[in-house]
Amino acid sequence: MANTPTKTQPPEDSLNRLISEWKRQVEAELKGVPFEKKLVAKTPEGIALQPLYTRADLASIPDLGSVPGEAPFLRGTRNLGYKEHSWEVCQEVLVRDVAEFNAVLLGDLMRGQTSIVLEPDCIARRGQDPDEASEPCGCGLGVADVHDAETALRSIDLAAVSLHCRTGANPLPLGAILLAVLAKRGTELAGLRGSITADPVAELLLRGKLPAGLEAEFDAVAAWTHAVAKKAPQVRTIGVDAGPWLEAGASTTQELAFAVATGLANLRAMKDRGIKPEVAAAKMRFSFSVGSQFFTEIAKFRAFRLLWSRILSAYGAETAAASTAVHARTAGIDKTLHDAHVNMLRTTTEALSAVLGGCDSLHIAPYDEVTGATDEFSRRIARNVHTLLAEEFSFTETADPAGGSWYIEKLTDELARKAWALFQEIEAKGGMIAALRAGTPQEMVAAVASEKEDAVAKRRVSIVGTNLFPNLKEKVLAMKTPDAAAHVSRATAIKRRRPAAPEGIKPLDVEALTLAASRGATIGQLTRASLPSSSGSEKITPLTLKRLSEGFEGLRAASDAYAAKTGARPKVFLAKMGPVLQHKARADFSAGFFAVGGFEPLGKQAFDTAEAAASAAAASGATVAVLCSTDDTYPALVPVFASALKAAKPGVVVVLAGLPADKALVEQFKTAGVDEFIHVRANVRAILANLLKKIGALK
Repeated sequence: MANTPTKTQPPEDSLNRLISEWKRQVEAELKGVPFEKKLVAKTPEGIALQPLYTRADLASIPDLGSVPGEAPFLRGTRNLGYKEHSWEVCQEVLVRDVAEFNAVLLGDLMRGQTSIVLEPDCIARRGQDPDEASEPCGCGLGVADVHDAETALRSIDLAAVSLHCRTGANPLPLGAILLAVLAKRGTELAGLRGSITADPVAELLLRGKLPAGLEAEFDAVAAWTHAVAKKAPQVRTIGVDAGPWLEAGASTTQELAFAVATGLANLRAMKDRGIKPEVAAAKMRFSFSVGSQFFTEIAKFRAFRLLWSRILSAYGAETAAASTAVHARTAGIDKTLHDAHVNMLRTTTEALSAVLGGCDSLHIAPYDEVTGATDEFSRRIARNVHTLLAEEFSFTETADPAGGSWYIEKLTDELARKAWALFQEIEAKGGMIAALRAGTPQEMVAAVASEKEDAVAKRRVSIVGTNLFPNLKEKVLAMKTPDAAAHVSRATAIKRRRPAAPEGIKPLDVEALTLAASRGATIGQLTRASLPSSSGSEKITPLTLKRLSEGFEGLRAASDAYAAKTGARPKVFLAKMGPVLQHKARADFSAGFFAVGGFEPLGKQAFDTAEAAASAAAASGATVAVLCSTDDTYPALVPVFASALKAAKPGVVVVLAGLPADKALVEQFKTAGVDEFIHVRANVRAILANLLKKIGALK
């Protein structure tokens, strides 16, 4: 029916003729420039994004006739989308102290948050007590025992809102503590909603090692799943966090392939431990970071459901894909310390991608989350984005509003196909666990990440306020460092109230661990009691998480430090030659080029002669001088300007705005005294770093 011509839908042959005629006219306008080079964009996934999509692009795509709530869930897992109930407002609270966490959370729950996110710090996720950690941790909530958990959750009705907690590799210690809190309160576990999940693979990826080994950790996940399925059937217990892949620089197809490959590894591990695939799938919660490529991210969530349905179909459990939860959080890789309020705009588009893609829960990062701490204002703005999307923009009114878009449907199909091919490569290597041990996925991601960093360094990819359009007068966000004194104080308090180590607990015994937790046993004690002491260990090459703006932020920090030390920023003199039309384009380019490194531009006037420009540059006190003119004038101007300036001020760095196509001319200019060439293909970060090193601002 979708392919039946109508009055507004021309037959295929007519459509093809229209497309051919359109392309012919466009190519004529391009005046010889190849169509593919000018108008077709290549993504890191190897997908060619076309300037025009039509109905013809959907001809070979399956499942387009499916409806929301119907396998393979291309259009979402719910018949009415968000019409019956919206996505969960699942905001994380970046607070270390449990009492402060409770106060902030209570306030946020009164102002729009619809769930509790208890994100333990890295010490707790490692299964350690604070006094067993070598250094403080600032990445989450410090929860060490039932006292901490009770304080964090005081006055919160857990029957009214869902609770989400990512416990690390082993769910039993923190899970037992939470069960102990609920038992003390007399909370009916049957009504508890949310997730208390463990993700051994993600922890292994982030840490590079697991002291207990993957098999032992999977044993713990299975034991936890069995126990919770009986007590709290609405609580999910198996986590698959694909976020670290994006945060390490992976392509979207890598993210998807590795997510479903990890999900399959969990299915197999649970099946080996007596949990059926359809049961395991219903207990899973996948988490994805949401990047800045708006349409690609929408397609990513839609493609994930197709891929996951296909995997479950092999187990005869395709419909179980509908019960697998998908959580989204706006990415950190593209956030910045500079011009930080732009982060609000970034997270808004990322959040919209997740919503249009059909996520079940969503964390929208406050604009200052990149520092490691947030405030009431930034949290309020982030929560309000949820409200805007749901209440003002009405994205809850239509199921799969992106569905039917020729562009998005084609992009979804291409992502799914490429991700499936990569998934099959991983399977051919023995599955995800074997591939991780061999380091294959890590190497793949590192290669893509390197390409992304290079694109940012050369400004083929823009980061507004950081490598493009910087504001040198702004107050830059400061990174928050862990409070060492508070850590020592807390460690002392935990050590003082820690009871004797519990005895007689069999490994994986959830009931006994919960009883021990209720008597004050700590995370460290429960970890040691929960797993066999001879469970082995696991080591792999870990992922390196990064923000793409860090390199340029380092340049700005060096310039700021230089200014604090000397009383002035590094200066660059713009030697503008001739009338405005002759110098303006390259002068503006040069000012922007150096501004992203924290250089202050000098030289508002233009010059008629190279000698006058060189004299003014020498007198300015600038350590760098840029000659700004046209390619036609450079052969006459460059030798005079460079030699005169070097004679007057030997230490100055002479830069030419532009790069001659003639290599012989480049060598001629270098001989005359030009030290550097800046142009649209230049590695901006590398050049600026080198110049900052020359003036002593950067080591």
